[in-house]
Amino acid sequence: MRKTHAKLSLRIGAICLTFVMLFVSVFPVQAKKVNELESDVSNADKELETLKKEATKLLSEVEKTVKNLEKTREELAIAKGKEQAQHDAMMLRIKYMYENGNVNMFELLLSSGCLAEFITRAEYISRISEYDKELLQTYSQNTKEIEEKKKELEESQKYLDSLQKDLDKKISAASDKLSDYKAKLKKAKEDAKKAEEAAKQPIKPVKPSTKPSGGGSVDTSYGDSVSYTEEDITLLAALLECEAGSRNYEAVLAVASVVVNRMKSRYYPNTVQGVIYQSGQFPPAHDGKVDRILARGVKPICVQAATDALNGKNNVGKCLSFRAASSGRDGTIIGDNVFF
Repeated sequence: MRKTHAKLSLRIGAICLTFVMLFVSVFPVQAKKVNELESDVSNADKELETLKKEATKLLSEVEKTVKNLEKTREELAIAKGKEQAQHDAMMLRIKYMYENGNVNMFELLLSSGCLAEFITRAEYISRISEYDKELLQTYSQNTKEIEEKKKELEESQKYLDSLQKDLDKKISAASDKLSDYKAKLKKAKEDAKKAEEAAKQPIKPVKPSTKPSGGGSVDTSYGDSVSYTEEDITLLAALLECEAGSRNYEAVLAVASVVVNRMKSRYYPNTVQGVIYQSGQFPPAHDGKVDRILARGVKPICVQAATDALNGKNNVGKCLSFRAASSGRDGTIIGDNVFF
């Protein structure tokens, strides 16, 4: 009898030490996660600020391009005006010199009274021809200038369109990132609050039962139901899928029964969220697996097991813990877990 009590005391002491070590080690892990989240938020703010500066720079470039575009349009209008002026002047000159009455250049030369007058008129006609030639060259140059200005205008318009599209994309991306950062920050604060509330709950060792337990199953029974909400059902169902899969109803119900047993125990929180998010208890609640299943949608079998357990259905008796059956731990094996 003394040996039995000694062994029992030794087991109780070992369990107490395990809980203390677990409790002490949880806080550095949580603190590290909080620091990582704060670093992520800080980096997100810096990235967003960089995007805002880049957007401001792009806006400045767009404004500059708009001004250059307006200037090009003005120059194009001036070039067109010069073209029209040169054209009108040339036409007027031709009409005056070549279409004035019925007198042409050849008749004008023949009507000279003497050689000197002939030479004078010939030089005059030559200068007029040279002037007309220069006028035509100027007209051609102005036409070329107009085409170059028109091309420059089209290129400026394309560049402006490109800048605007690039700016729209960056602003849209910045807006999406800002929304994503806000959502992550909100989720991080919610998780931190849950972790803080769960950390306040005391973790006390549970005395092991002196009744030997084998590998047989425990009969399903119905006990008192607990208070819960629709959100509690969904959250519990997501945890069940992580811990027991979604094929074996009895295995899923067994994990759900453990959660409800903890809610009823004075050693654990009395809410679904408190039990699930309690520090160091259910890894899937802290590494993102539960959140991913909630986002994807929980399996019906897990929802059913969660609802049944919260309403009092139980197939593990008063068990408060479970491990993988392969661990070799003594207890009741249901599915891939052993419950004790």
